[in-house]
Amino acid sequence: MSFQYVVGADEVIEQLVIQCWLFQARGGDRTGARRQAELALERLLARGLPCEHGPRGLRLDPYAAANMIKTRAGELDDDSWAAWLATTRRNAVSLPPEPQLYELSMRREWHSYARTPGRPVVLRIPLPSRHSQRGPAVVEMVEPRGVEAEIRETPGRVEIRLDAARCEGPVVVDIRVAFVSGDTRDPQTPAAPLGAPVAADEQLWLRDREGLIVTTRPVADLAAALAGNCSDAREYLHAVWRWLMSELTFGDWHRADMDAGDPLGWLLKTRRADCFLGSSLLIALCRARGIPARLVTGFLLHPANVGPHSWAEVRLAPGLWIPFDFGSWCYSAGNPDDPQWGNFYRGRIDARLLAETAPREFTGWGSAAPPERWYRLESLDGERIVHTLHSLPDNRLFRRDTLDLGVPGAA
Repeated sequence: MSFQYVVGADEVIEQLVIQCWLFQARGGDRTGARRQAELALERLLARGLPCEHGPRGLRLDPYAAANMIKTRAGELDDDSWAAWLATTRRNAVSLPPEPQLYELSMRREWHSYARTPGRPVVLRIPLPSRHSQRGPAVVEMVEPRGVEAEIRETPGRVEIRLDAARCEGPVVVDIRVAFVSGDTRDPQTPAAPLGAPVAADEQLWLRDREGLIVTTRPVADLAAALAGNCSDAREYLHAVWRWLMSELTFGDWHRADMDAGDPLGWLLKTRRADCFLGSSLLIALCRARGIPARLVTGFLLHPANVGPHSWAEVRLAPGLWIPFDFGSWCYSAGNPDDPQWGNFYRGRIDARLLAETAPREFTGWGSAAPPERWYRLESLDGERIVHTLHSLPDNRLFRRDTLDLGVPGAA
């Protein structure tokens, strides 16, 4: 892994507070949570956490500390690991399984976007898809003040159009949306046999190249080995799941490190994946055996830590699409045999805001396509969670989302 020494100790400490001592901080002991994170960073540095000392003081990679904690999975004497695992598990059980009404509030700030003379600046925010939204979204322009904006709500997104000549600095929009969501579970009905023909309207999700989903020889070889004596799609998916949980580690990569021609073959060598990469590998392994599978993105609705997330949906039988979320690794510590956590998101997800289903249903970037190289950070702002995206190598803030969630009650 190449390291990007672009943040100071404070940013890493804030990340560790959210990842390991979030509930202590939210419970009113922010000082104690921060002290725990400071001690954790000291321990990580003593164990060899990569860093750089220069004119700006200590500089760190924003992903390296969390990755180092997760590679120590199962070491019970490691306070940071134990706190991280306890935090993720507490988040995992924070939602009721029954459909509930959720209210998501987001302030989105675009600090970088394209301006073309004579054409409007077009910016987009995702909305819940699949007909769960209750009423129209409430949208308010915050910045730039005094500039007229055309705001359109269409299925799956809000679009904001502004006069490019009058856009000088950040564009800031507040949005509130209410929607219903609940558990989705595998009904355990019969699955299609491996090798069964796929209807024309589902062959879209058999493509061997779609973004990072690239079915090259290493992926196809692994798929063949995992198929073994599996007779149907569900058996095969469970074999894939076991391999993912036991052979990969959940963590972050800088996208520039990947082999652009064979990103998943590269992943099979490095054995570390975030939710997007892990889901992409699961999808490619399905497609390699003729099982339609697709990438889904949206937001986790854990009230203490609302945030963006990606997972997979797999077609186990005609018309039967079931979720599989590689993020489950975070609860099982890579142990698929854990009786409570090993299969927590195998064929199940909790309530979520589902925003995009590749490749048909997309919000789209409009005038604000993300930078080619980037990193992300999290922080707490009172009761709200803040997600920022920064460009590399200049370290500029590209976008900031400040999120809050209400759970009024049963739908």
